[in-house]
Order: sequence, then C-alpha cells, then structure tokens
Amino acid sequence: MLNILVPVDGSDNANRAVLYARQLAQGAPAARIHLLNIQTPTQGRAGLSRLITQDMIDEFYAREGQEASEEARKLLDVTGTDYTSHIEFGHAATEIVGYARDHGCARIVMGTRGNGSLVNILIGSVANQVLQLADVPVTMVK
Repeated sequence: MLNILVPVDGSDNANRAVLYARQLAQGAPAARIHLLNIQTPTQGRAGLSRLITQDMIDEFYAREGQEASEEARKLLDVTGTDYTSHIEFGHAATEIVGYARDHGCARIVMGTRGNGSLVNILIGSVANQVLQLADVPVTMVK
C-alpha cells in the first residue's frame, strides 16, 4: 500500500496539497492518504489552573484540529478516497517527519505556506524544516 502523508491546517495551500495527493492516490493500485493536523499548544495556563483543566485544554485543541482538517476530509470523501485523519501535538516539522516515519509513508505532500505567522509567510518555515528533516520525498504544492 502506498501511504501518502498530507499535513493540513485548513489553509487553501493545504487543501490544494490534498487535491494533488488525491490524484496520486487515484493513480495507484492501493493507496491511503494520511491527513495530519499538528496543534502547538501554548505553554502554561497563566494562572487559570482553577478555572481551566488540562482536559479542557486538550479537548479545545482536538476540536481545533478537527475543524482545521474538515475541508480536507470533504475533498477526499467526495471521491471515496481511502484516508485516515490524525491530530498530533507538538512542533509541526518534527511531528510531520516522525509521523511519516512511524506510519511508513512513502511521500509527504504539503502546501508551501499555511496559516502561520507573517514571518513564516515568505517561504513557509514548517515546509522548509520538513524538507530538511524528511527521509522520504517531499512534494510542495502552491
């Protein structure tokens, strides 16, 4: 089976990467797309520990991840493409590369820029880091 990893964050670039991966999967005899959303929780609760529990924070980020990958799932559902969807927590580039390695993904397909900060818009720091760290081919989609 050909496993294709597509990191998604709800951006147009990520959704274009999903469409490209969908084409690759349709051309393969057996393929599965792995949608991966990375949540990077902020550190600490800033004195809110009595009001907000860790479970509440985890649930919040899980909902954010589901919402960020909703459009990508719809793009695959419409064609019946085989896929799985995951949410991970941590540093985006290292989580993406680690997921690809741990799940036997033969390729990573990702948008060049996501919903990051203005500083990252020039080149896409996560995409650049994934290019540096990945052991498998990485396809960038504009």
